[in-house]
Amino acid sequence: MTLIAVLTPSSQTNYENAKDPTMPLSIEDKLEIQELMARYILASDVHGPEGMRDIFTEDGRFIIEAMQVDVKGIDNIVNWLTEISKTVPPKLYHTSSNFVIDGDGDVATMTCISQAIQITDDGIKHFAFGNYDDTLVKNPTGWRLKDHKLNLLM
Repeated sequence: MTLIAVLTPSSQTNYENAKDPTMPLSIEDKLEIQELMARYILASDVHGPEGMRDIFTEDGRFIIEAMQVDVKGIDNIVNWLTEISKTVPPKLYHTSSNFVIDGDGDVATMTCISQAIQITDDGIKHFAFGNYDDTLVKNPTGWRLKDHKLNLLM
């Protein structure tokens, strides 16, 4: 069997658009952003705050207005998370869902639902619930959080 590819004017146009930095995000970009959030959660719950260095930009921000938190810069974010992790109850785990990711080129926004649950002797307890409103940028190593804002609802 022989497979022949034919370039038509429309396929050439699609290829040219793929290199356009204002082109809507690809499925691959959206999956990479969703995986970045999964790595964020694993850094929060399993690997520890140092893992955030591969998740945030150098000048990233972590914002929780309900707690009057606005931490700027990756070193400050890691230090802050290291300090607050000392007060986190045992067996606390985060989940995120319902991702909406938009953007074009090298800038994206992502909103998702997030909750923290705690496993106790009495069962599972809801610890916190809210949503993230994030701005992300793409650099040579991939997508990174630029502004990470947690809106706590409980």
